[in-house]
Amino acid sequence: MDRYLSNEGHLLEDRRRKPEGTHLSEVVKVRFTEEEIEDLQASAAMQTGGRLAPYLHDLFMEAHEERKRRHARMLAELAEGEPLSDESREVATQMLLKMAEVGLMRSIGQRQTA
Repeated sequence: MDRYLSNEGHLLEDRRRKPEGTHLSEVVKVRFTEEEIEDLQASAAMQTGGRLAPYLHDLFMEAHEERKRRHARMLAELAEGEPLSDESREVATQMLLKMAEVGLMRSIGQRQTA
């Protein structure tokens, strides 16, 4: 991480990172270079003896629980007739995008097999 620090110890501008605090209001997709991924894997292998599956499982389960919580909140707001919060609106948008993507892929698959 030293390569991102200037001579004064301040972080240099890194276009891969969003402004400070963005993670509180938006979904942040983390992108790594191949070198960074290799560094992370090597570090993880030293810390876990190469057994990442339990950690990945826990991480996926936490993400799944969070997604379920957000969906439940959105459905509760809809059921109570309340206006959707920004978070619920984002959840609904993501659900509609996923449904459209699945429908499009299914349609393309049917055309290719016809």
